[in-house]
Amino acid sequence: MLSKITWNAFYGLLPCRPSVVLLLIALHFGFIIRAQSRSDTLYQTQYFSFHNHMWMNLHHFFYEQASHGQRNKLQEDSLDLRDIGDQMKLSQLSSEEKQVFGEGVAFYQQHIIDQELLHSRNTFKWLQAQATDQAITDTALSAGFTRVLNRLRPFYQAHFWLRHQKENQALIDRYIELIRKTETLVIPKMEELSGAEWQGRVRVDLTTYGNWAGAYSPDFDNIVVSSIDPLMNSSLFIEFVFHESSHLLFPRKSTFRMALFTQSKAMEIKQPRNLWHAAMFYLTGLATQDALAEQGVQHQLIMERKNVFLGYYQQAAFRSILMSYYHQEIGSEEMAEQLLNLE
Repeated sequence: MLSKITWNAFYGLLPCRPSVVLLLIALHFGFIIRAQSRSDTLYQTQYFSFHNHMWMNLHHFFYEQASHGQRNKLQEDSLDLRDIGDQMKLSQLSSEEKQVFGEGVAFYQQHIIDQELLHSRNTFKWLQAQATDQAITDTALSAGFTRVLNRLRPFYQAHFWLRHQKENQALIDRYIELIRKTETLVIPKMEELSGAEWQGRVRVDLTTYGNWAGAYSPDFDNIVVSSIDPLMNSSLFIEFVFHESSHLLFPRKSTFRMALFTQSKAMEIKQPRNLWHAAMFYLTGLATQDALAEQGVQHQLIMERKNVFLGYYQQAAFRSILMSYYHQEIGSEEMAEQLLNLE
């Protein structure tokens, strides 16, 4: 709201032209509204930037409609996407709207879903760079893709975007304060465990639909989280944010992974491909669990809840070795040697 001083200033400068004053006020508020509408950032914390981006959501919506990858994987786990009314809305479309929808799904089936979402880094960087309140004019990625997205935009915004936007907002609203309170414990702990240093902020895109895992990192500084994955509406969401972002701290040259590499060479054995990832999963889970416990929140690790790397997690020795490393009872070389001896 304009202050009394501002009002007086306007009238003092333009005492005989109230219409000009009203025009200036309208332009002033119009600028604010437009500036706000162009921003997809919901929250920023010390380590993260959370986004609710229309093009990212449109892309994931049509990707899922074309592939059913997320729904099928959840059904394998005896789960299902939360019902937010999308299927009902699809059944209520007019014949013209169904044609637009069908053409969009067909394009995604023919040209898009062959590229896994996990490996869509360049596509996402391009989408994230597009303004959310206007059509895309950039054809650098693909003129055909730009044309299809612009055709789908009014349809998606009219029938799905407001509902999807609300779901994404509700998820982060529910957990943002817990993330703020725990990130200052979890991230420094993961720096200590990895031997690497956090750089900048990680972008977290909240999309109603996601890939088969519900949360994934297409790039080291970008995470995508599905807000209607049934397991995301729990403290698992917080661990997923911390786990996926921990990839930033565990590149090949991190102290942790170099210890595994060096010890495998010294022991003349092949390092198992997923050993470092399983270990990182467990360590991030422990750090999250401890940080949440300080806030009075009980947390069950993702590895246990979603049966991730279960072959490792079920080994008492695997958990014991990493627990010792977590509490600094053993160093990285001893940890690596003991883990490799499990194979």
